[in-house]
Amino acid sequence: MGTSKGYIAPTTSHWSTAKRAVTAFINNRDFDSKAKAASKYATAMKTDMSTGGSFQSAAARTLGFAQKVASGGLDNALREYNREDLIGKPSEVVWTELLHEFTNSGASVEDNMAALSQAMDNLEIEDIADIGNVSVDILLKEMLKEYIKENFDFRYEEKISKGKTPAQTSAILNDMHEYIENSIDGDLNLDNLKSVDFSNMGTSQIVEDALRDALSVFEKYYGEE
Repeated sequence: MGTSKGYIAPTTSHWSTAKRAVTAFINNRDFDSKAKAASKYATAMKTDMSTGGSFQSAAARTLGFAQKVASGGLDNALREYNREDLIGKPSEVVWTELLHEFTNSGASVEDNMAALSQAMDNLEIEDIADIGNVSVDILLKEMLKEYIKENFDFRYEEKISKGKTPAQTSAILNDMHEYIENSIDGDLNLDNLKSVDFSNMGTSQIVEDALRDALSVFEKYYGEE
């Protein structure tokens, strides 16, 4: 994770408000400033969200693949995705190749390959064949947490690190990461997605709706001033 060097923050009103809130969080480090920073960041993210974005598409394709593995096993799933060339390959190779494909060849930071991979690590999915053992709602929630954390770091790590040691920067980011994780774990319910067939076209919209719901969790914690 980390800010892309040369990243230019948006100057729209929502992002300007979020930047001020993050600055207050950096300076104060109390719960109120953290909740406000997360809330304003979430509002800006929702306002600026691209419909059918690369994360939504990649997450939906990953979930669809997981369901295919659950129903017919890894080899059959690879055949259905026209990746017979990956049958018998090491798990890490299979996942890397699939993730590269699902994120349109990793074309941009917004594809968030790192976020999807980290979600797999969090769930301790070491063998790609085991992805089918994880319920789609649990897998999606983990991907959403990592996506939101990844984007926060991308936008603010460089700002946070100014005048701070690496250890201080890490502590501030970890504080926000923990808040993001706990909020989503406690308040985002995706049980209704267990019956969705993510191999169908258009399911990236379902992921997008779930992402909006995840961001709304933070707005509920801290209302408008």
